[in-house]
Amino acid sequence: MTLTLLTFAAPPASAADLLSQGKPVTSSSNQSASTPASAAVDGNTATRWSSTFSDPQWLGVDLGAGVTISQVVLRWEAAYARAFQIQTSDDGTTWTTVYSTTTGAGGVQTLDVNGNGRYVRLNATRRGTAYGYSLWEFQVYGTGGGTPPGNTVPDPTAASLEATDGPLPTASYTVPSPAGYGSGTITYPTSSGSYPGVVLMPGYQGTQQNLQWLAPRLASWGFVVINVGTTTLTDDPASRGRQISAAGTQLLALGNATGNPVSGKLNGTLGAVGHSMGGGGVMAALRDDARFKAGVPTAPYYPNADFSGVTDPTFFLTCQSDPVAHGNTYAVPWYNSMAQAEKLYVEVPGDHLCPMTGSGNKAKQGKWIVSFLSLWLRADTRFGPFLCGPARDADKNNAALVTRWMDTCQF
Repeated sequence: MTLTLLTFAAPPASAADLLSQGKPVTSSSNQSASTPASAAVDGNTATRWSSTFSDPQWLGVDLGAGVTISQVVLRWEAAYARAFQIQTSDDGTTWTTVYSTTTGAGGVQTLDVNGNGRYVRLNATRRGTAYGYSLWEFQVYGTGGGTPPGNTVPDPTAASLEATDGPLPTASYTVPSPAGYGSGTITYPTSSGSYPGVVLMPGYQGTQQNLQWLAPRLASWGFVVINVGTTTLTDDPASRGRQISAAGTQLLALGNATGNPVSGKLNGTLGAVGHSMGGGGVMAALRDDARFKAGVPTAPYYPNADFSGVTDPTFFLTCQSDPVAHGNTYAVPWYNSMAQAEKLYVEVPGDHLCPMTGSGNKAKQGKWIVSFLSLWLRADTRFGPFLCGPARDADKNNAALVTRWMDTCQF
């Protein structure tokens, strides 16, 4: 059976690159030292730029070279602009308006534009609230200008995504003193740049071996992955959710510290993948820890849990013949209750072990998981076609491979 649910606003076109992340940025004012202009281009939706409480204000990014700009995404905090323009410039002095509105409504605004220039700015002229202007992220998409900082990932293909190893070389590091969880092995790209962090959590009686297949695959596509062992083999889903948060905290701390191989490699964004009770833990982390921006619960198990408040992108991977955590019991009701989240649900042949190391079709599972996390943790829209549209249809319509597929495409 194949179902397609509600359609949401599309992300930037797959041919465009995110050009603004990590680039030099300036603003007309900053409300405080904790809300600097740089927070709007750091790839972290838990940090923000905020201006003083007056009109007009502006925020501008230097892309480093002349580019063709096709889309701008504004991720507003509550303090938004009612009237504003998106402007481009070759020299940072003379500006051309490529988008203008007097009826801005805040939220996430995806603006299709057509312009060129080295500099792009938001010129805000009328506030929507009594406060200033505040953006979680100011994202400029386009072509040209070289490779964005930290984006060393080549263009994906179906063949490269289905291969065991992705394009980036990787290495591993054992966490010397796990804090709040049992054990941890970090697999990371050795390429220069900073990347999202991903926590892997096993199921009941499980160990790091449960999702060992996924750690190097994700790392080789541009993630810093911590594969976690729990404090005890019988930890429940709630405990596993807390341990996912603890592992995320330590992973970010290692990235901010010196003297270890992942120093400087974390960009502040977190996601999680878990199996069974670990999948229930992923749902708890998405619900309870705002630092986690996307999750992949596989064959998830968590009795009597309410996840209707989860708004982060979530990919449910379930097993058709699962006697322990069938999708109809847990994942499907959660999927249906999450009215504000972007969602993907794929059911494949197999029993409860189908997402684990040594079971299931890892070429396809890996392709979907890598694509989902690349799209939502790195805003890399090159991976979107493998989840939405013709590039995914060979998978979606293959009854021997997929027994149920639901989504909110176009995302």
